[in-house]
Amino acid sequence: MQLIRYQDCPSTPWKNGGGSTKQLLISPINAELTEFDYRISIASISSNGPFSSFIGIDRQLVILEGEGVELSIKSYEGTKQINGLGAGEKISGNTDTTEYKRLTPTDSPFSFAGETSITSQLLGCDVIDFNVMTKRGAFKAHTQKLSFDDTFIEEQITTSNSPQNELQKTESYVPIIQILCCLDTMTWEHNGKVIKIMPYDVLVFQQGDGIRLKATRPSRLLKVSITARPL
Repeated sequence: MQLIRYQDCPSTPWKNGGGSTKQLLISPINAELTEFDYRISIASISSNGPFSSFIGIDRQLVILEGEGVELSIKSYEGTKQINGLGAGEKISGNTDTTEYKRLTPTDSPFSFAGETSITSQLLGCDVIDFNVMTKRGAFKAHTQKLSFDDTFIEEQITTSNSPQNELQKTESYVPIIQILCCLDTMTWEHNGKVIKIMPYDVLVFQQGDGIRLKATRPSRLLKVSITARPL
């Protein structure tokens, strides 16, 4: 069991100056951004601009704060790469096309291939988003939005809520870790202690570990389940 404090993670500015990122988790622990198995981060977008390219990486994005963004998504060489996680859905012809998608804090996680050419435009003020990245073909991630009113106990939700077609895609993969990103202030009962959890703090645990969280009002979580293809 591991608690990662958001406030303790260093913030790194983007090369283009359009925002900054706090890396919460990366595996292997000393991996570079050009070679990792999986990565969890929270970014601040302060201006319009392109997404960085991550070749061979599948990505999932959730808007946490702000009005949101409009994404300009370019399809090229007759291949559509959004929501296919690099599978390459064919479209007629080879003409470049651009699709547009709005993402706000109320939307579900958005999945796309890291090679996809995407430019974001702020819908209003700065945006904070949650990012999940996994190495394609070796790892998969499933991100869910969860909510609870009083007490949250992890054992109650160990069975995946994924649709059947999503289960079929991941059935050959084995669970590695699960991650809870707390979006509101709450308490965590662990080894007889009560620990205060702040917004964007992350709990990392193994499948089947017991997690007991309490809140005084309706609260929200992001749950990320990471699985790996057996060697």
